[in-house]
Amino acid sequence: MKALLAPLVLASLFASASAFALTQADQYGSAAGPQFTQRTIVIDSHTRYVNVKHGETVTIKNGNDSVNWYFDGIGAAFDLAKIMPAAAASGPMVRVYVEPEPLG
Repeated sequence: MKALLAPLVLASLFASASAFALTQADQYGSAAGPQFTQRTIVIDSHTRYVNVKHGETVTIKNGNDSVNWYFDGIGAAFDLAKIMPAAAASGPMVRVYVEPEPLG
């Protein structure tokens, strides 16, 4: 019985841990419709970072590519390429810094 119990316990622990895996939306937010954007950020060859606020919806333009993004994830800072893959190929790395919501 003990020989059977150990694998079952390990399997249940693994299953419960994988049920809590973070998705891209959990980490960075999610795509949004253009009607919801509050402002537009244009990326050029001199841009190294952008600042957004948690809960803000922004259009980010990088050359001919653009993305409308709702920043409601848990990530406080990440590479723009995580949400806009074309940004990785177009030049230097651009960081996104998400200002947290005020407490209270």
